[in-house]
Amino acid sequence: MDTNIRWRFDYDKAIEIIVWLANRSPGIDIYHVAKVVYFAEKLHLNRYARPIVGDTYINMDYGQVPSGIRDLITENPLLSPDHLQKVADSFVVRKSPHPSLKSLREANTDYFSGTDIQCLEESLREYGEKSFSELKRIAHDEKSYLRTALNQPIDYTLLIDDDNPNREEILEEMGQTSVYVQF
Repeated sequence: MDTNIRWRFDYDKAIEIIVWLANRSPGIDIYHVAKVVYFAEKLHLNRYARPIVGDTYINMDYGQVPSGIRDLITENPLLSPDHLQKVADSFVVRKSPHPSLKSLREANTDYFSGTDIQCLEESLREYGEKSFSELKRIAHDEKSYLRTALNQPIDYTLLIDDDNPNREEILEEMGQTSVYVQF
């Protein structure tokens, strides 16, 4: 079902999202970041026909993984030196007692719309305190997980709820704007 809906990922905005989450939920781990961002993105798409950050989600063993955000948190050496420096100046990953994020500054919320923050807050409230097992079960029940092969990119159309009364309009708008818009 590949519709070729891809968004132009914004690394700078993604860094601000990570910093925002690390400030709002001190000690948040990479798994919770991934799920909070995924569900916020899904919520925003279903309401406003656009993502928050436009990451590429990969279907992995433990659910949907925002690959760009994962690259930033893990400091993938293939990232630009500029982005790696911005990460180093923005947050650190503590290794003990388990890998968790610590913000080094406040998030620049100029990167966010009001609806971005609204959906991030809703997702953080809903999923931020769930256990790993609960999140994994929820992620594995998602249509995007069930209909995407392991280790493959998730088609953005799978994030739109089947019972959304505006489903067709959202899909049409996503198709028209995805190639032009960067988040």
